[in-house]
Amino acid sequence: MSENKKVEIYESNLNAAYKVANENGGDERMIRLLDALTGKTATEDNCPKPSLDDYKTIQSYEDACEALGENPILSEDREKALCAKFLDHWDYRQDMPKHIIALMKLETISRALWGRNFQPKPDGKGSQILWYPWFALYTQEEVNGMDEDRRGALLAAGANDGALAGFGSLDSGNRSSFATANFGFRLCQETKEKAEYFGKKFIKLWAEYHQFNFIVGDHLK
Repeated sequence: MSENKKVEIYESNLNAAYKVANENGGDERMIRLLDALTGKTATEDNCPKPSLDDYKTIQSYEDACEALGENPILSEDREKALCAKFLDHWDYRQDMPKHIIALMKLETISRALWGRNFQPKPDGKGSQILWYPWFALYTQEEVNGMDEDRRGALLAAGANDGALAGFGSLDSGNRSSFATANFGFRLCQETKEKAEYFGKKFIKLWAEYHQFNFIVGDHLK
């Protein structure tokens, strides 16, 4: 048996490798490979097994699948996902946009975070409060550094039927920072703490779900 030889890696090179692995939502296989090379996986062997009894044990999409007793929807090719279970086979694949795959993964994670005893249901009385992760595209420091015109574009405003004249009218509904709460039911959590964990722990997956022609950067936390 050959002896183990020590291999030194510069921290800057390692950080650069992780940066590449985390681009555009992250390549999970590459990240796991880097973790194995650096010994990170060995230190994680003692981590609690993913469970529906403790939402903090759900730290990845794969953890959610394990806790739910489900197989991951993704194939080895990150660009493809299982389409459905057919009568005679499982192996049919269909091209899926990345944001749809991200949403499917988030919904699975959300169900795992619910745990064993919770599932959101329609509340006709409106007495139930559910929590949904909400994100800011700019930090306060970035907003403070903007010029007046750019900062003004972030302010919300609404004006219904701003001007009426005969059969014509001008209608301005909202601007860029308008917020509403009539969506995201499958991604809601029953407590603020869970929703905050859901948003922060899986921030890159959320970014991949929401992104449109922008790159997910390392500044996301």
